[in-house]
Amino acid sequence: MKKPPRHARLVSLCLLVVGTALVLVPFYAHASNPKLSAHYPYLVGDDIAQRMGGVFRVTAGLTPGTLVSYDRKARTITVEIIGASEEVEGAKREIEALVTVVRDRIVGYAKERHGVSLADKDVTFIYMNDGGEASPYELVRRQDGKYLVAPTPPASEGGGN
Repeated sequence: MKKPPRHARLVSLCLLVVGTALVLVPFYAHASNPKLSAHYPYLVGDDIAQRMGGVFRVTAGLTPGTLVSYDRKARTITVEIIGASEEVEGAKREIEALVTVVRDRIVGYAKERHGVSLADKDVTFIYMNDGGEASPYELVRRQDGKYLVAPTPPASEGGGN
């Protein structure tokens, strides 16, 4: 059997690519969520929280499972630490390590960059035990500079025999 001319194969390949693109375009056009393109103001608290999260990630020896966000309603920065400690005292030590980082690396940044004096009331630390096989649960939090121990988590259902 005789091969088609080179330009005919090239045209066929181009038509195949264009046809595939035309089939996929409606799929991608309908897959996007227009609410994701809504305007969202970036506030000073957002910037400080983002900076804090970055500093926590690059500071060696500190907990890797740390989420930092600015709570616009409460007007505070929330630091959620997902860790393995099952004891309140161990969790407090991990929180204190992060409090030290905030004092050493974030307070000056907030003051110099934004004219904001961060205080204990501005940052809440929540230590969550990773839960092992169960769901994570809150162990202790540091709010307004004081520690609040969470109620004992409910016993897991199913009895783990």
